[in-house]
Amino acid sequence: MIRAVGLGAVLLVGCAPVEAPVTERVTPGVCHVTVTFASYGTGADGALRDQVLALIQAEPGVTDVQDSRWGREGESTLCVSTLGEVATDRLYDAIVAVIPATSGRGPTTVEHIDGRSRASAIPGTGR
Repeated sequence: MIRAVGLGAVLLVGCAPVEAPVTERVTPGVCHVTVTFASYGTGADGALRDQVLALIQAEPGVTDVQDSRWGREGESTLCVSTLGEVATDRLYDAIVAVIPATSGRGPTTVEHIDGRSRASAIPGTGR
């Protein structure tokens, strides 16, 4: 009997803990990627917003999207939750690729949970 208990203890010590699947480690409601559409007084860039929404819908790692509309000219913020770092990076990079360097309609900003961000600037100002 003592042998059986000792052998069982040795077997348990040799087992590595099993890591939870990525989907169980994701915190719901966390914005892994945040996209803000603002306006210079002429309305937010609706076509760009539609393009960004299409990228979000095409990303298989997206788990949730919260759409907060806060302005009278189409201003809004998208909070996107993903399955993890790979999906977050992939989505962030895809959105960065479609945000123009300058915009006459209004600034569009994308932010990564790790602090990276990219935004369109006011034409002729560089900011």
